[in-house]
Amino acid sequence: MIAFKDVSYRYGEKRPPVLERLSLTIPDGQYVALMGPNGCGKTTLIKHLNALLLPSRGEVVVDGMDTRDPAGHRELRRRVGMVFQNPDSQVVGMSVAEDVAFGLENLAVPPGEIAARVQAALARVGLAESGPRAPFTLSGGEKRLVSLAGILVMNPRWLVLDEPTAYLDARGRRRVLEMIAALHREGMGIVHVTHDLAEVAGADRVIVLDRGAVIMDGTPTEACAFLMNREDLGMEAPGMAALMAKLRASGWNLPVNIVSVEAAHREIHACLSRRTGSGTAPITLPPAGMGHGRPAS
Repeated sequence: MIAFKDVSYRYGEKRPPVLERLSLTIPDGQYVALMGPNGCGKTTLIKHLNALLLPSRGEVVVDGMDTRDPAGHRELRRRVGMVFQNPDSQVVGMSVAEDVAFGLENLAVPPGEIAARVQAALARVGLAESGPRAPFTLSGGEKRLVSLAGILVMNPRWLVLDEPTAYLDARGRRRVLEMIAALHREGMGIVHVTHDLAEVAGADRVIVLDRGAVIMDGTPTEACAFLMNREDLGMEAPGMAALMAKLRASGWNLPVNIVSVEAAHREIHACLSRRTGSGTAPITLPPAGMGHGRPAS
């Protein structure tokens, strides 16, 4: 379990607080999305999870370990793997395999075990044949997956991601999101920073921050309804919600707080069935995850 207890943080004594008396709890295995406008404290919050930052006030406890105790930092950073927005900032090896092995080498794991664990981690993210490649030859999506492999090889309990789909094309985004969803199904706790509610439609929970405080904590559907009524935050609700709102304004009896393409499909098909009074043939959709969740312009 992760617990923030009355946490405040400021970058310098004379600077205003970035986090302000924040308290929240994340149970084991939960998939939590963190959202909010730029500068609201999302990245500052996640850096507290493995003691990259320490609270100016209050305490952060991860799996029973107080992050202020330096004796526990090594184990804390093994348990809480972090993938930053720019994967190039985490590249440390001359080859993909060397890069993934870096953390294990620092723990003095025997070479034979390192090789086996590296290969297993690369296979897990779909890059089993990429070990000999130089990191700079990879696509953006592949670099994110290598970063994930470098975390997974350490057998963490928590995966923390800071906008993991930023700057990726549709294929790279889909591969990364599918990997995150698979890890969550396996029981790993996920903390996912994003500006796009559509990409975390499968999250258990969405927390919205503003000025260092929690202003919304609920399901993706509840977050969608919240964002549609808070234009002052400078954040957009998913494109599917905008589409449903337009259809509703045109006389269709549809909910508007819809996050995903799949949910929109179900609601539109049910509405068509009600309108015709019979079982209308289902609308064919591409496989789940193929779209970004926004209607075409």
